[in-house]
Order: sequence, then structure tokens, then C-alpha cells
Amino acid sequence: MSSTQSFVITLLGLLMTTSQALVTESFPGQIWRMAGGSFATMVEASTYSPRVPFWKKTVEQSVSNDTQAHSKSGVEEVTLVNPFRNFNAWVNSFIFPETFANYLISNFGPDASHYMLCYIRNFVSGCIIYYVTAGIFHYRNYVLDKEKLFVGGGKRKKPSSEVILHQIKLAQSSLFLYVALPVFSDWLIEEGYTYCYYDVREVGGWGAWLGLTLIYFACVEIGIYWMHRTLHENKFLYKYVHSQHHAYNTPETLTPWASIAFNPLDGILQASPYVFILLVIPCHYLTHVLMVFCTAIWATYIHDTMDGNVEPIMSNKYHTVHHTHYIYNYGQIFIFCDWFWGTLKKPTGPTGTGLKRKTK
Repeated sequence: MSSTQSFVITLLGLLMTTSQALVTESFPGQIWRMAGGSFATMVEASTYSPRVPFWKKTVEQSVSNDTQAHSKSGVEEVTLVNPFRNFNAWVNSFIFPETFANYLISNFGPDASHYMLCYIRNFVSGCIIYYVTAGIFHYRNYVLDKEKLFVGGGKRKKPSSEVILHQIKLAQSSLFLYVALPVFSDWLIEEGYTYCYYDVREVGGWGAWLGLTLIYFACVEIGIYWMHRTLHENKFLYKYVHSQHHAYNTPETLTPWASIAFNPLDGILQASPYVFILLVIPCHYLTHVLMVFCTAIWATYIHDTMDGNVEPIMSNKYHTVHHTHYIYNYGQIFIFCDWFWGTLKKPTGPTGTGLKRKTK
């Protein structure tokens, strides 16, 4: 089994097992309840009203059933005003001191303070994810496998330090705005504008959870495919938004550090299907969060110009062709959209060597 196949299997396993664990413990979750203080104030300030479309159990029924179960077990029941904001406030309570939260509330109010903390948290975590994941791939490709890939029998040209530094600077500057998208997503969810749900019982159990998750993910795949393709085919969007990322158009200018080296609007547009599809398709909240997290790791992987063979998954070799030829392989995780709409180009040889750039 190749290292690429191992990576993909590990990532899929992480997604499935972590999602299952989070879903099982997600609602109401005694451990996640706020018990006073500034973070509880932020939760209680919410005006959340859930959207209840077509699933079998309403949120009110789920909470009622859970309340009865906790009452029988002798556990003190605390009603969650907003389970989504409660979760985010619970996470924030481990990161930010109470004094800082109180300061924000006294100056900006509980709602604005909550989203300020979420923005800071997302920015810091985004930086950590970027540097850690890119650093791991960098170490594997340019240190551990250096002799095999770039020295002696290797035919690849190693990316220069200047290229890597340029990508890091661009990615770091983009993060300031890029991380605002998940904050906006949380606002939509916490205010009840989406069909995001917090407990699998709200949709009727595990079978419905799995079906809705697959539908949501398929719609996200299609949405990202067409958003990415539009960024190429619309001359204005390509010139002023997407072309900056395609300055890296040869194997020796593609590195794991290029994953988010783009115009921040470019990244927001490409990731936006994860958000706006929640307005029409239900998805479990923590499953949604985990998908977005795994996407960040995936973006690092597909920019390392190695040759993974994990079809029908769109591995790094397909994305290398996208950067060198522009008009192929717009998909995110799977090759199906490109196959269906006629833009799939399967590499016929090693993509990290000998690929001549196609002029756009």
C-alpha cells in the first residue's frame, strides 16, 4: 500500500470515527453545558429558533425526551438555549480567560463578543492547522524522501526557498479574511437560518444521518466543482480573484505551502458551498465542522505534486495537472464531477516531472 493510500484511508477513518463519537455524545451533553459566567451570558443572549422542515422528530421532542431521561437518572437538567452557540462558547471557554470575555461583553455586548472570540479562535487554529499540516508534508517530501525524489535517481526539481516563502506570506495574509467564512457560517447556524441539526434523533436516527450526510456532501462536491470552474471560465473572476493561486503553475512551484496561498475571496468562494448548502440540505453540525477541518488537510495534500493512486478519489496527481493545464480537474475530493461534465484529465505518467505548462 502506498503512502498516499495510507493517508487517504487514515483521513477517511478519522472522519468516520470522530464524527460517530461526536454525534453520540453531542446533545445535550452534560459536559458541554455552560454553568454561569460570561460565556453562559453569550449563550443565553441568543435568539435561536430552529428550522424544522421534514424530519421525524422536532428539536423540542428530542430535548423533551432527553430531559425525561436525565430526570430519571437524577442528573440536574439544564435547558440549552442554543446548542450550537453552547458548543462554541464551551470551546472558547478553554481558550480565552473569563476576564477577557467580560471585557468584550462590557464593551461590545454578548452577541458581538461571542463572534469576536470565534474569529480569534478560528484565526489561531487556522494558522496552527496550516503550519502543522504543511510542515508535516514538507518534512516527508523534502527531508525524508529527498534522496528518492530530488537527488540521485530522482527526476524532480525541488521547489526553491523563495517559492515556499512567497506561498507562506500569501497564505498568512489570506487567513485574516478567509477565517471569517466559518464565523459567518456559525452565525447562520446559531441564528436558525440553516437546516443544521445537533442531535441525530432530530432526523430520526443513524440511517437518516448517514443518508442526509451523503446528500449534503454530494451537493457540496457539485457546488465546489462549479464554483471552481466558474472562477476559471469567468474572465473577470479569473483575472482578479483566482489567477493569483495559479501563479504556481509548474511542479517545481507547487508545494504543500500553496494550499491556501490565494486571494482570500478565492478561498471563501470555493469553500462557500459548505455554508450555503446548509440553507437547503440538513447536516449534523459537528459532522459539518469535521468535514471542513478535513478539507483543510486535504488541500495541503493535493498541492504536494506527488503521484497518489486512489481513484475515484481526486488525488494530488490530478490537482497537479489542474495547475499545469488549467482547464481540467476542478473537483475537490472525487473525480465524478469532472468525469460527468467532461473536464477530467487522468495523468498518464509522473506529474512531478516533465509536465509542460499549458498557456491560458
